[in-house]
This record gives sequence, structure tokens and C-alpha cells, in this order.
Amino acid sequence: MVSRRQVVMGLLGFFLARAQGLRVEEVVGGLEVPWALAFLPGGGFLVSERPGQIRLYRQGKLLPYARLEVYARGESGLLGLALHPRFPKEPYVYAYRTVEEGGLRNQVVRLRHQGNRGVLDRVVLDGIPARFHGLHSGGRLAFGPDGMLYVTTGEVYERELAQDLSSLGGKVLRITPEGKPAPGNPFLNRPGARPEIYSYGHRNPQGLAWHPRTGELFASEHGPSGEQGFGYDEVNLIVPGGNYGWPRVVGRGDDPRYRDPLHFWPEGFPPGNLAFWRGGLYVAGLRGQALLRLVLDGDKGHWRVARVETALSGFGRLREVQVGPDEALYVTTSNRDGRGQVRPNDDKVLRLR
Repeated sequence: MVSRRQVVMGLLGFFLARAQGLRVEEVVGGLEVPWALAFLPGGGFLVSERPGQIRLYRQGKLLPYARLEVYARGESGLLGLALHPRFPKEPYVYAYRTVEEGGLRNQVVRLRHQGNRGVLDRVVLDGIPARFHGLHSGGRLAFGPDGMLYVTTGEVYERELAQDLSSLGGKVLRITPEGKPAPGNPFLNRPGARPEIYSYGHRNPQGLAWHPRTGELFASEHGPSGEQGFGYDEVNLIVPGGNYGWPRVVGRGDDPRYRDPLHFWPEGFPPGNLAFWRGGLYVAGLRGQALLRLVLDGDKGHWRVARVETALSGFGRLREVQVGPDEALYVTTSNRDGRGQVRPNDDKVLRLR
């Protein structure tokens, strides 16, 4: 039965969306902790669910696409998705998952797309740290304008891994579609360093987005949740070889050894993904339960956040945000992840126009 509070919260979300000039439509509901979307040429999309399922949504129908073996506990399981940049000529779908067999770890795998289903093809990158508590696995996948695959990894609550260049934990990685270290990576020739590393000093990065004009990479990241205070969730401008400070710095340190965040929330706004849309940088909020629009001022390499606006709220926890091929903004709720209040027909994919 739908409670009065749930009805009120739904109406609140509707009116807040209208106040920002947006129309919100529910595309599909009844999902189980959707984590990432991947839009298919010709219509439809894939959606990963953390317990291990990938679903295909096409022409109003939700179909099973693939089932992967995963270790689904805490924040781990089946997480990011990305299509090969030359899809469907190169018919591959990439996924980030936590596995237990052969030793607990995170890995990037690829599936071969076969019409209405995906078949596991091979492991692309293995050995990303994971722990049995399932926390801080990172998990975002995205192909950049350079055709390389970018991967966010968490430090699994072992803080020093973020500063350890021999570990893949607490990093943004950059690899080829075949899983090799990408040409031009900053640590290719440093002894003892993993050549896949693009940036480091991250706690639990959750989102990736490229500026549509300058091609710069932006990332969202969770700040501390008790081990060094609370809050200080971040949006960062990522540069090759940049050290983003965790655990040496929380928030803005003004220390030339570390990169300060472009923006942070001292009171906390744990983010999901982020996306550029219609002149703003949109950040999905989990515990913050809102979609924020960051208005940027400046130019390449010299950005600042001029103001922050609430674009959408009233739908609970929000994780994925991505621009679709129809130029609408797609957002997923994450109320069934054990940390939210489940609303009718959760979890959902929403379309904002």
C-alpha cells in the first residue's frame, strides 16, 4: 500500500522538477539497484543491476540480457557498464564486477553483444582490490573522447592504497579496449607503478564526465564517512598523474603536492555519476537525494563553480545520470540498495526533458 508520505514525496519531486523547467517521465520501474546505463544504437538501453543482472529495455519491454556471477555485498556486485566506442562494429559491452571465485577482487569484463543477449567474452582487467565488507569498490566505466576506457576504483577502506602506485585501488585507470595500459599514461615507465594508473589519491570515485567543448575529464568522489570526519564529497577536474590527496587531505588543502577539488560539500553530498547537459554539470546525489546542477564559470584548466542549483528531488537516492541519444537526461533511483526508503515501483529509470 502506498503511504501518504510516499504520495507527498512523489508530488514534491514532480513540482520541484517543473520549477526547474523540467518534465520527468518514468521510463521503467521495478529494477533492483540499477547502477549504470548504456544506450544502444537504434534505440533502447542496457541497465546493470548490482545483484548481477543486465537488462535490456527496448520498445517498452524489459528483457533479460545477461546474468553474471558476482559477489554482491555492501557497495559491491555488478556496477559500471560501457559500450565499445565502435559498437556495434566492435560488438562488445564492458562491465565492472566484484567476484569471489579465485580470490575476492574487482575486475572489468567484456560481453559479446548477440542481439537480445550478451555472452561473457573475457576478463579485460583483473586484480582491482575488493574486500568482504563490500565497501568502496568504485566501479564507474566510461570511454573517453580518445577511445580509451576509464575505470574508477575505490580504496576499499584501506586508506593508504590510494597513495600506493603499486595498487589499482583508489585510482582512475586508463586502458585500451583490450585491457592494456593506454599509450601516454603518466606512470608507464615508473618502476613499481601500475601503468594503468591515470590519477591517484582517490577515496571512492563514482562518476566520470568529459566537458563537451574542452574535452576535460571531471569525476565525482565520496568523502570520509567517519574515518576522518564526515562529508567533503567532491567534484574533481582530473589531470594525468594528478594526486587528489586522500588520505593526506580532506577537502581543500592548498598544498601544491595535491590537487584541490573543483567543488566540495563540507556537510556531505555523496554523489553518484555526473553528466554535462544544457550548459550545466549535473551531479546525482545518493544520501543527498537530489540532482544538482553545477554552473561553471571560467575556461579550460581554470574552472570554478559559480552556483549550485537543485534540479530534481523527491525521488529518493539517485545514482546514474547520463545524457541519452534523444538529448534527454536519464537518471536512476537507488532506493533498494539497503540505504533508502523504497517507493512504489522502485527502482526506476527517469527521463528528464
